[in-house]
Amino acid sequence: MSLFYRPENAWVGDLIPYYEEGTFYAYYLHDPRIIKGKYAEETTWHLATTKDFVQMDYQGEAIKRGTKESYNLNNYTGSIIKDAQGKYHAFYTAFNENKPFVNGKSVQLVMKAVGESLYELKTDSNFLFPSDGKIYEEFDWRDPFVFWVEEEQCYFMLLASRRQGAGDLRGGCISLSKSKDLETWEYCEPFYDPKMYITMECPEVFKMGDYWYLVFSTFSDRFTTHYRYAKSLEGPWIIPADDVFDTRANYAIKTASDGKRRIAFGWVATKEGETDFGPWDWGGTMVFHELIQNPQTGELKAVMIDSVGEFFKEKSEISAPVFYNDHSNDKNKVASDTLGAMLFDSPSDTFSVTVDFDVLKAKEFGIALHVDEGMETGYFLRMLPEQQLIAWDLWPRAEKGEYQWQIKGDIPYQVETSRLLPKASHYHVQLLREGSICVVYINDEIALSTRLYNHSGKKLGVYVVQGEVALHEIEIKE
Repeated sequence: MSLFYRPENAWVGDLIPYYEEGTFYAYYLHDPRIIKGKYAEETTWHLATTKDFVQMDYQGEAIKRGTKESYNLNNYTGSIIKDAQGKYHAFYTAFNENKPFVNGKSVQLVMKAVGESLYELKTDSNFLFPSDGKIYEEFDWRDPFVFWVEEEQCYFMLLASRRQGAGDLRGGCISLSKSKDLETWEYCEPFYDPKMYITMECPEVFKMGDYWYLVFSTFSDRFTTHYRYAKSLEGPWIIPADDVFDTRANYAIKTASDGKRRIAFGWVATKEGETDFGPWDWGGTMVFHELIQNPQTGELKAVMIDSVGEFFKEKSEISAPVFYNDHSNDKNKVASDTLGAMLFDSPSDTFSVTVDFDVLKAKEFGIALHVDEGMETGYFLRMLPEQQLIAWDLWPRAEKGEYQWQIKGDIPYQVETSRLLPKASHYHVQLLREGSICVVYINDEIALSTRLYNHSGKKLGVYVVQGEVALHEIEIKE
């Protein structure tokens, strides 16, 4: 059994989570990658169910694709809602690039599948909901999220849309449509129109405590999932200081709640060529976090789900430490005027590590992973207190070129996997490693996910730059 789920002979795209009676339904875009260099071709919804986010039960295809003559040749992201009569409605994005809809052009359309069971959803051939072409552009019209609004006694549908006539790079908005019966929809002014992004994918709204939350994903200035919060659906929507749930690697996060916990469902992308130096693909492997709310401020934090943290059970014997450039006389500390490290033997690529340490002083500190004793190669979870930044880094950052300097030393760190560093003197780091996936949680405040392909085994530990770190505990489980 694997900790992180990916179906056989396919990859996980956007997730459409739903909860009912003790089971979380992880609908997802099933990408077979049938055409080299292309993604999300011949894609539709498949389903895996879980109760604990470790044991995933694959249930097969959830919504059938249409034919080459149908608008829903590909079925993309959407949402599920249960009506007052107990029927399920799965609204989804339909697209067929070879079937024109308006002015001889193919566009994205909203279609829906219905059923009495979450395992049997059949497309309603009579339902087709396009953009109006007046308030909104006709092409960007995807990822419908439908929810009931008690105050207005109607359903809201949010979509990743674009203002008609707006700029190509800042015209993205989240459109709003309303319905009394889930059949007939009225076009309304945008739900959220920040004039910041190309588009805002996979929108979602939920309420938690006294706050409403708006979640969406972008690929404009950052490739990531953002959130905003407000005291009402009318806003104003506040941008928190740390407005993301994870790194660039974990995209299109959507959530579901059992009434006690709210779980973030996302996919960690693979990299082309299965190498650290390859560009990110579309699609990958499921990863889940729990979202914790600060009820006073409204801010959300991503933390490890308890059952996920219990996946690795066998404690490994900790080797005697190896020190690199250490000036401390204490076997539990590493100190250096430049770069120093305390390293231990590392398992290959499937294990968990928990590290507790104090930072007595430092220009930089962090976790070294899969490094050699000379710190020449490997991965570094870099923590930069002056910049209040944490980021995964790789050394060297590129395959060696003809010249000695061709190792991308001008790139300060992997910006795509950076997060805000929690302010603290004590750090509790939990690291999960399986295959090429690595997920890290810091102080029960932030999550960082990435792929690690090129290095495995050798050493792991803590390092410091011009400072001193005291290690309290390190635990490795396999």
